[in-house]
Amino acid sequence: MSQEFLIQNSWLIALAVGSGLMLIWPSLTKGGGTRVTVPQATLLINQKKAVLVDIRDDDLVKNSGVVPNSKRMAIKDLKEKAATLAKTKETPLIVLCQTGARAGAAATVLKAAGYTDVFVLDGGLNAWKEAGLPVKKAQDAVADTAPKVKAPKANKQAAK
Repeated sequence: MSQEFLIQNSWLIALAVGSGLMLIWPSLTKGGGTRVTVPQATLLINQKKAVLVDIRDDDLVKNSGVVPNSKRMAIKDLKEKAATLAKTKETPLIVLCQTGARAGAAATVLKAAGYTDVFVLDGGLNAWKEAGLPVKKAQDAVADTAPKVKAPKANKQAAK
């Protein structure tokens, strides 16, 4: 009787197994960082001086802006330039992308580079905006990253 039931209802069993896999898939693919919500991220920034690392492409940044004081770095450059993100490897890093889907892979790279506290912003920039937190326009972000040139000081002798 039980074999007959399994054979007749094999499609239901396959559907149940597939549904279960779909439910646990996000947990299996979250990458190397602990996921944090926007309120948890702001606490890390304010209390532990965490650094936000924005790994989004230039096109996404132009369309949706950037979080003020975040450090932008292309995901392809993380291995070579990871050491430039924070003063020490103990500084907490919060990786963000647009939705939180790609940041897990970047967090894995940063952990491999020796950072001990690496987090992924759950929901990415979309969640940041939804929480009503500030976002700069792309032009403002480009102006902030451009090198600042100081005007030469006037020479007192030249003024005479």
